[in-house]
Amino acid sequence: MGNWPLSSGTEVCMRSLRWVVAVILVGGVAVGLASRSAGSVHAGPPHPREVLFTYQARLTQLPQQADTIDVWIPLAKTTREQQILRRQVHASIPYAIAQDPEYDNDILHLSLQPPLPEVVEVSIDYQARLGSGEDPLADPPAPADELARELTPHGLVIVDDEVRTRAGRATIGRTTPMDKARGIYEAVIQQVKYDKSVPGWGRGDTRRVCLLGAGNCTDFHSLFISMARASRIPARFKIGVVIPQAASGTLPGYHCWAEFYVEGRGWVPVDASEAWKHPELADYYFGARVPDRFLISVGRDIQLVPRQQGEPVNIFFTPYVEVDGRPFSDVDVEVRFTDLKHGRTT
Repeated sequence: MGNWPLSSGTEVCMRSLRWVVAVILVGGVAVGLASRSAGSVHAGPPHPREVLFTYQARLTQLPQQADTIDVWIPLAKTTREQQILRRQVHASIPYAIAQDPEYDNDILHLSLQPPLPEVVEVSIDYQARLGSGEDPLADPPAPADELARELTPHGLVIVDDEVRTRAGRATIGRTTPMDKARGIYEAVIQQVKYDKSVPGWGRGDTRRVCLLGAGNCTDFHSLFISMARASRIPARFKIGVVIPQAASGTLPGYHCWAEFYVEGRGWVPVDASEAWKHPELADYYFGARVPDRFLISVGRDIQLVPRQQGEPVNIFFTPYVEVDGRPFSDVDVEVRFTDLKHGRTT
C-alpha cells in the first residue's frame, strides 16, 4: 500500500494537497475484493458488505494571482471489480465529466478564473457493490489495440536490457503465458522488498526498482508489468483503495495491483506486494479477485480531458491540478469509510 504522496505526470510528488477525501457508500451490498490493509488478510470467499464511501475534495490556498486553475479528479465507475449503483457529484462551481481516450477512465474537470474563491469543495457520493461475482474465466476477448498498448513500454515503465535479462531468467523452462507470468510474479517477490525508507518510492519507476530492489506496491507492479511486456505478455496497472475488515476508519493510503492478459481467460490479477508481505498467500494473490478493493483508475501516463498542458499523468489517483498550465503540487488526500454491515454474517 502507498501513502498519499504520488507522482503526477511531471513526476511531481503531491506533497501537501489540501484535499480532504472521505468515503461514503450508502446502502449497497458489497461483495468485495480485498486485501489486508488494516491487518486483516483472508483468502476466503467474499462476504456481503454495506459501506459508506464519500470522496470529498477541498482546495485551499489558491494562488490569487493566477489567471486559470484547472482541476481533474478521477471518478470511480462500474468495472469488473465493482458496480457503481449511484454516483452523485456536489460542486460549488460548474464541472464537466469525460473519459480519457485510452483507458476510459471517468474524469471530473473544473476550471476556475478570477475572482478566485478562497476554498473550492467537491464531493462525490458513491453507492457501490464491490465484486461482480462473475466467473473469472468469463472475460470477453480484449481488442487488439488494447493488447498492443499493454505490450508497449512507456514513461517510467521501461523495457531495457536489464528488464529483458530478468524476464528471461524468470521464464526459463516455462512455455505458456500463464506459467511465464507466474515465474515473473515469483521473481518480483524475490527481487523486491517492501521498503519506503529511501525517497523516490511510489513513482512506479522500473529502473529505480531494478537498482534499489525496494519500493511500495506501485514499484512492485511497475517491475512486474515491465517484465511481462518484455516476455510479450500484455500487462496493465490498476489503482484504488482497500476497504479493510473494520467497522470504520481512515485509510492510510492507496493500493495498486497489476493484471496480465491470457487468451481464452482474459485479464488475470496479481498482487506481488501483498504476496511479499504475506508469503503464505502467494498462491492466492496470483489470480485472485480479492475482496474489498475499490478501483479508482486504470493505466499509466494518462492524457486527461480536456488535455492538460503538462506531461501525461504518471498515476491518476489524487486530483491533478494546473495553475496557469503548470502543475500545482500542494496536494493532500484523506479517505474515510464506514462499513454498515460490520460484524454481520449475512
